Amino acid sequence: MDREDHRRFFVIGSVFLEVVTPVFRRQLENNFTKAGFSCLQDFINNQPVVHTLFHLNHRYTWYCCVDSTNCIARQKLPLNNYQWNLLYTENPGPGKHHCHCKYTAKPVQLDDLDITLMGLILVNCFTLKPDEDQAVRSLRQYKNDFLSHNTNGAITEPKYNSLWPDLTYHVIQLDPTRQSELDEMKNRPLDEQLCKQYYIHLSDLNKRFEEFEVYLKETNTSVQGMRTDVHGISTSLQGIGWNVQGIGGSVQAANTRLQCIDESVQMVNTTLQGMDRSVQGATTTLQGMNSSIQTAVQEIPLINDALQKLLCYAEKQESRENIDMHRQERKSYILGQDIFYQHNQFTTDSTSLSFFNNAVITDDGHIAYIRMGVNSVEIHNTDGARFGRIYLQGKPCDITVVNNSTVAVSMKTIPMHYSIYIFDINNKQKVKSIPLSKTCRGITTINNKLVLDCLRRLLIIDHQTEKVEKSIDTGDCDPIRLGGSGDCVPIRLCGSGDGIFYTNVTSNRLHHYNHSNNKISHVELTSGVCCMTILKDGSVYVLCKDELVHFSSDGKEYKKVTTKGLTSLRLPSGINYSPVQKKLVIFDGVEITVFNEY
Repeated sequence: MDREDHRRFFVIGSVFLEVVTPVFRRQLENNFTKAGFSCLQDFINNQPVVHTLFHLNHRYTWYCCVDSTNCIARQKLPLNNYQWNLLYTENPGPGKHHCHCKYTAKPVQLDDLDITLMGLILVNCFTLKPDEDQAVRSLRQYKNDFLSHNTNGAITEPKYNSLWPDLTYHVIQLDPTRQSELDEMKNRPLDEQLCKQYYIHLSDLNKRFEEFEVYLKETNTSVQGMRTDVHGISTSLQGIGWNVQGIGGSVQAANTRLQCIDESVQMVNTTLQGMDRSVQGATTTLQGMNSSIQTAVQEIPLINDALQKLLCYAEKQESRENIDMHRQERKSYILGQDIFYQHNQFTTDSTSLSFFNNAVITDDGHIAYIRMGVNSVEIHNTDGARFGRIYLQGKPCDITVVNNSTVAVSMKTIPMHYSIYIFDINNKQKVKSIPLSKTCRGITTINNKLVLDCLRRLLIIDHQTEKVEKSIDTGDCDPIRLGGSGDCVPIRLCGSGDGIFYTNVTSNRLHHYNHSNNKISHVELTSGVCCMTILKDGSVYVLCKDELVHFSSDGKEYKKVTTKGLTSLRLPSGINYSPVQKKLVIFDGVEITVFNEY
């Protein structure tokens, strides 16, 4: 296999991990939300879903005590034990019966599911449209055929050329907005380190372990039968067959021991004295032992090969477990630790180095930023490709992500009148507008509510009902007016857990409002704060004029970030993180820099 074959594997792997995975997540989330469930755990804890998945993993359980008419006895079990144990925990209860009623869903998140498991849930637990169902099934099959059992991390040109049109067709069936990403990935150069990581992620190692475990159990049963025959020389057989350190050269040793056994009938007969048998019977038994040992010796190369494979799989599994362990650890970051690495950077059409500039990244992978002067929201893919533009009916002040594909923009519509406009990024249409009775500029979200900076007050607004739920006095944090225009630089805001960070961008003082006790605290930094974003563990990145600071969610602790690429940015005006995309974007008014999470 040459380098180009490995590059083709890397391209296909990138499509599955960077495109198909978030597309499946969105499909799964949209479907369980439409079904009336607020989160994945609630959905998989629904009894019909538990019942369906139970019979995809358990054999010989035809009569559950609940809903037995829908019990299905399957010859093949597509849901492996690792996947089942990821989703459910068994509850000890009365009775000896074994059915789905004994299982409860774990607090699993969408991020915890891989492509195979998400696809399995989609096709078995929902009624998809025919084209969607076919797309999901086909993509799962492609992953299985070309990636999961690929032992050399390479794809030949003929296989690649036959796969690519079908692969892209089914991805577009599920999400038409992904075409530009696919076009970009097709010409992606080989990144050997990332390719190795993708190879580990895409191998169905847990399923292989289960299959290998069954094989070892069967092999062990056979060897146990041999050991029953040979009695007194079982120790020798163990030394031949199961000493892993000596397995490579054990065949020759086994033959030598076999010769010794043939020459040691006297010793063996002595060993057999305890048996109540005749000399004739002992001789017959010895011949049987001899035959068994010869069989065992012949099987040693097979066992050796099996153990070699097990060792290989174990190394890969250890690598996967290390990655999973790091992911688990990063659910709560250490302040200041390296979390991101620079992925790419692209130049926008904007030429305005202004405090009004801000950029966000949506969970479906689009970057949207305010373009001053044109009064528009410009939309790009993370590779820099233009996705579209939304013209605004006023002067934009700030922008924030509302959900997967919608953003809210605060803007000045006519003199002294302000509104919030919510747009769908995918179809570039206005979803709704909310007129404001106050001058409000800065905007963020917290707990699915909008938070606005409205001249010495923060307003928490339910964008669904348009009602103001809370008004918070910001104390001495005033917006700064610009020249003779009368415009104010918006207060920068960031919702985090039980509080809100806010600051005047020309001040070194960062404020934190605590919901639980309604108290405001602040810290003095070495330079003015430009922008902020919340990370997935609730901690906050605060980007200043000359440094990046990592704050705890309560605003009490912080530490400077020294990550390469995050310390040499020119005057930034926007920073935003997507936990779904696992990407961080930074905007300086001209260039957007995209960072991936390790």
